[in-house]
Amino acid sequence: MQPRVFPPVDGSVTLPESIDFHIKHNPYAPVYIFAEDGKPDPTSITYLEFGRAADRVAHHVRPARNGPEGQVVAVVALSDTLLYQAVVVGILRAGLTPYPMSPRNTGAAIIKMMKDTCCHRLLTTQETLLPLVDDIKSDPTYFLSIEEMPPILEIFPKLGQETLEDPFEPYPTGIRPPLDNVMMYLHSSGSTGLPKSIPQTFRSMVHWASFPSISDHRRSGTAMAAMPLPPFHTFGVIVQLLVAHYSMKTIGLYPPIATTPKLLPMMPSPSNILDHVTRSGCDSLVTLPTFLQIWSQDRDAVHFLADLKFVAYSGGSLPSKLGDILIDSGICLNQIYGATEFGAPTYFFCQEGDGKDWEYNKFSDLANIHWDPQDDGTFECQFLTSDTHRVSVENLPNIRGYATSDLWVPHPTKPYLWKIVGRKDDVIVHTSGEKTVPAPMENVIMSSPHIMGAVMFGRERDQAGVLIELKPEYSMDPKVKENLITIRNSLWPVVEEANKVAPAFSRIYKEMILIVSPNKPLPRAGKGTIRRKAALLLYAEEIDAIYAEADATVESEGMDPPASWDLDNAALWLQQQVEDIHSGRPFSISGDLFDQGMDSLGATILRRRIVNALKIEKTQKASQLVTQTTIYTYPSIDKLSGFLVDIVADPDTFVLTTNKTDAIESMISKYSTGLSEPIISSTNESTNDGAVVLLTGSTGNLGAQLLESLLRDSRVETVYTLDRPSSGTKSLKDRQAERFTDKALDVSLLSSSRLVALQGEASQANLGLEPATYEELRRSVTIIIHNAWRLDFNLSLSSFEPNIKGTRNLVDLARSTPHAASVKFLFTSSISATFSWDKSRGLYPEDIVTDSRYAVGIGYGESKYISERILAQSGIQATSFRIGQITGGAPNGAWATSDWVPIFVKSSIGLGVLPDAIGVTSWLPMHAVSQAILDVAWSPERSLPALNLVHPRPISWSSIVSSINEAMAEEGVVASKFPLVTYQEWFSLLEKRSSNPSEEDFKNIPAIKLLEFFRANASMDETLRQQGVEDTETGGWATLATDKISSISKTIDALPSLGKADASLWVRYWRNIGFF
Repeated sequence: MQPRVFPPVDGSVTLPESIDFHIKHNPYAPVYIFAEDGKPDPTSITYLEFGRAADRVAHHVRPARNGPEGQVVAVVALSDTLLYQAVVVGILRAGLTPYPMSPRNTGAAIIKMMKDTCCHRLLTTQETLLPLVDDIKSDPTYFLSIEEMPPILEIFPKLGQETLEDPFEPYPTGIRPPLDNVMMYLHSSGSTGLPKSIPQTFRSMVHWASFPSISDHRRSGTAMAAMPLPPFHTFGVIVQLLVAHYSMKTIGLYPPIATTPKLLPMMPSPSNILDHVTRSGCDSLVTLPTFLQIWSQDRDAVHFLADLKFVAYSGGSLPSKLGDILIDSGICLNQIYGATEFGAPTYFFCQEGDGKDWEYNKFSDLANIHWDPQDDGTFECQFLTSDTHRVSVENLPNIRGYATSDLWVPHPTKPYLWKIVGRKDDVIVHTSGEKTVPAPMENVIMSSPHIMGAVMFGRERDQAGVLIELKPEYSMDPKVKENLITIRNSLWPVVEEANKVAPAFSRIYKEMILIVSPNKPLPRAGKGTIRRKAALLLYAEEIDAIYAEADATVESEGMDPPASWDLDNAALWLQQQVEDIHSGRPFSISGDLFDQGMDSLGATILRRRIVNALKIEKTQKASQLVTQTTIYTYPSIDKLSGFLVDIVADPDTFVLTTNKTDAIESMISKYSTGLSEPIISSTNESTNDGAVVLLTGSTGNLGAQLLESLLRDSRVETVYTLDRPSSGTKSLKDRQAERFTDKALDVSLLSSSRLVALQGEASQANLGLEPATYEELRRSVTIIIHNAWRLDFNLSLSSFEPNIKGTRNLVDLARSTPHAASVKFLFTSSISATFSWDKSRGLYPEDIVTDSRYAVGIGYGESKYISERILAQSGIQATSFRIGQITGGAPNGAWATSDWVPIFVKSSIGLGVLPDAIGVTSWLPMHAVSQAILDVAWSPERSLPALNLVHPRPISWSSIVSSINEAMAEEGVVASKFPLVTYQEWFSLLEKRSSNPSEEDFKNIPAIKLLEFFRANASMDETLRQQGVEDTETGGWATLATDKISSISKTIDALPSLGKADASLWVRYWRNIGFF
């Protein structure tokens, strides 16, 4: 490698002139490095290539050097950093003045800054910043030329491969400007309102380059990662331009990916930063404090950072405890102090022996500092203008220099070290580096008639909060959770007004409102003003607690979760939360949250709300999976909702699958392995005189009905029931008896010697049974009725994997019996396995449908479909029954009150109307379902792989609801029949009652708890009405063929349509058990 030749920092080589210097002395030395996907080695950009790229930009923005020198060109763009900095230097090469601006500014702020600097040209990315560009255009009084950023492949045509031999047209040079001319503009953070434009001269930038924060890097030629730094930020300019070009430190960047106007650059996230540090071969990192806070909670990330030569940060403070933890973990942590007004006049690396003093800075002798005492042990840092340090802003009254308003204290034993402890002007410096000036926001908050005091806080934190003291007549004890919620909600409108006058990073979230206790008033001076420092000291413990609460995401106040944790509801809920966090600004479901304006503060608040919602739902395991990086890993509402649905469904082994059909087919493949092997049977027929039946799920409604029928049947020699062990005090026999009693079945049958009740788990080896018991089953069983399944329509597929595994274990049992060829396996599947059936294909057939697209929908149905497919490959006589809605049946009409039909009936009583709907219902009474399954069991014909178990003679929804209406009146449940209204009208009444429900409402109108389910039904009914479809299944379900089941089952073939007698049975049952 050729020895590096460093450009001098005496003013003889300015930043744009460093291009020619390096092309002459260091053409093939790497200035930037990045890792591209699909390439084994990192890509390096040499000084030659970058210099030529800058000249291509110059040709682009000022062809042939035509026009006046020094015109200001603003850059507001979402571009790759490599292109962005080439554009900044290229504008300089063209003899113009670049003004990089943050795209987070408002249109008004950008127009203001352009007017301040007489700028009439704007380079931007017009498609990815369309709303902002439209906002900028809204000022018709200001002439402005808006131009697209040049394409990166036009500026870097060889991207990592350019050599001196490649054709190139150098940009013509002009007259060298004086060193005190403005080289570029940078702007302040806008913490006091609109950002301020700060001119940076050629001289001041050379002075910056001479500071040890930059010159220290000449010690080493290794690569330093700077991916997290925004290229428009002062820290970004210092590292990505001055360190790179004056100290020749190779700077690690993200790879350029925004190759067309519609594409966005890579946005920094905690995970992709570390990923690209590794892939680009960097051995050190410069970052922002906000990322250090996130990494500190990840053990692997801390270990990774400890292996780097150093980790440097600037742009904000880092909490002392956090920094100490990082230091104690072996991380070499360096703090850089600087600002747009004066550069970074501190040392980058600490002296040997000072590593534990990471909070302290050593200042360069090149800076002339006056430490102004504040009479409280602190000193304001003031930089005086000198020959070696020309400050960019002078604000001292009697001498040239800049008063920073930053307050410092000296090290107790090392006089060369100083520690920043606060701000003279009450400005709050966050860990993000952004600054909040509290006065404007506090003034708005104080306009509330309820408030007598307000003090904002947030130094060394990632977000602002406010301490509010209520007037005595409005005061409440904030330690009472209900009081705190009430107070925060009542104050929220005025806090939102305050948020409108502040930058986004200063926004106060509802969770960060801290209420003063009536017993601990804010300290005040004699004239009644709040003593700010004393107030913050008095409430230091509470302030620490509110941030600890945020960091730990414990439940700080009620956070209503989605109506259910399914994809639609989770996405809707997330969208509502995101838009609320961002003051009602709309966010799309599929778009990247960070591209749409979310920042790290918003991500923190969103994570907190998600975790609190999960905790309320008692999904503790799932809440623990939502980490600081979750929002970055799943950066859109649809991706995030998919993640949440899956972790709620199965927090232990969740797998997010973007393609549901792939997930279905993958699970079919997983649990079908080995089924192609031939079955080895010793005989085709059982040697038993009667049937030996294994029934799973005997304590459920259908299971109990099946069990009673089996025990009554003389053809059955033995019934083995397999149920999961009791979780409470009731024994398995008690649970079976309780179900029999509820359904008015003959409880004495449970004492039969033919019943063997087993407790086990189908998903476990040997079904969770003792080896001898399993062997007894294996040798004797002739019929398996698999009826046990987890019943929850909100869970995703992965949550049902134990059920699918149990199905495979039962298949293996059947295949291993001595008479496997004659064993019948009867599986209670569901019509939900037909969820996405294409109705244009006609009736859903009584056969195995191998296109898994038609099963995609809810995890419950997908899992049933998978089991159908596994059974079809099993080689045994297996039949899957796709069972529709089951009603109460003989003898007493028992219909579980947890089902949606009794829920809507009871709720209709509370609403005073019943819902009418278009279409028909194919509901089947429980006893008919049970008997139909047994009809197939006893059939001498070889089993068919699939049968549809729905009513062959459906009736209209209007008819069945009218029958329920009449039955309620006749049974004295209601005084008279209710009017029927459209489903949509009924749902509107329900939704209205759900807006602020009381405990009584939940009791009398339980449909409130299934609001989204009924919303979907109402929406589907409205669609069917508009389409004029009347012969389809109510709710839009597929219509199922029933010819084959009718031919096999005499029960189904002769089954009468549901009617008044059935409805009377149901209503009488509900009334008798006290449901009404």
